[in-house]
Amino acid sequence: MLVGTSTADDAGVYLVRPDLALVQTVDLLTPVVPDAYTFGQIAAANSLSDVYAMGGEPVTVLNIIGFPAAGNPAWLVEILRGAQDKVVEAGACVVGGHTFNDPEIKFGLSVTGTIAPDRIVTNAGARAGDKLVLTKPLGTGTLSQALMTIDDVPSALMTQGVAAMQALNRDAARAMVKAGACCATDITGYGLIGHLQEMAQASGLAARVQARSIPVLPDVLRLVRDGVLNPGITMNLASFAPHVSFRPDALGEADQALLNVCYESENSGGLLIAISPDRLQDLQSALRVSKIAASVIGEMLAGPAGNVAIEFQNTGK
Repeated sequence: MLVGTSTADDAGVYLVRPDLALVQTVDLLTPVVPDAYTFGQIAAANSLSDVYAMGGEPVTVLNIIGFPAAGNPAWLVEILRGAQDKVVEAGACVVGGHTFNDPEIKFGLSVTGTIAPDRIVTNAGARAGDKLVLTKPLGTGTLSQALMTIDDVPSALMTQGVAAMQALNRDAARAMVKAGACCATDITGYGLIGHLQEMAQASGLAARVQARSIPVLPDVLRLVRDGVLNPGITMNLASFAPHVSFRPDALGEADQALLNVCYESENSGGLLIAISPDRLQDLQSALRVSKIAASVIGEMLAGPAGNVAIEFQNTGK
């Protein structure tokens, strides 16, 4: 076992032979959009993401689906069709799966990928001075909550948010491996702060984030200020807030909304990559070639392991 559970990494890695290791993971989502086919695509991209976060390539997947016995079979077909298309896009193969009766729809994949043992990217490999690069905007958790609670979800948020969730992290992963990054994670249920805190803890470092540099989907901050709050915020605050520092007296209304978004659970979020400053330009160039609008949002520092400092200058009132 090359990567196990000790650092809360995104997937396990098991050595098969000196030049080959397996990457294994599993994940599930409840519906985050009203369209079944789109949900299948998002859930598949979300599950595949953990392999990409390790720098691996998915090979085979197993469908896992909880579905109510009285549910509409057409929905089940469309979920599986969406996932199938996304798996094919990833260059992997659906080899089977398992269905169980459940009052709430749940869908995801168990994924097996491959990786060269000397090219593994873990959440424990950051070094002091590494820059933090985020490859997708935050706010998909707010979008999902808005779809459940309000009637007039802004069209720009809907369009850009769904596109972000459907997008594979494949090209971002290939770019980070090519650039020589040794540390990454993907932003999903624990939110930006939770996954960054785990990265810092596993690497024995602290982290500093420039809040104004964090990309956020359109209209998300307004919706959060209006009370559209993703339930993951409460869970992640309880788990990770003791490790986070900032100046509460300096927070304006926009700052508080942005802080909430940093704690929210993301669906099929981007990669958070820690890379040395001398390789940052190589990473940014490779990401631009793949038309990925990544943002440098902070850096890793020598300091108390797992501490995350957030600076909120110039984010508005």
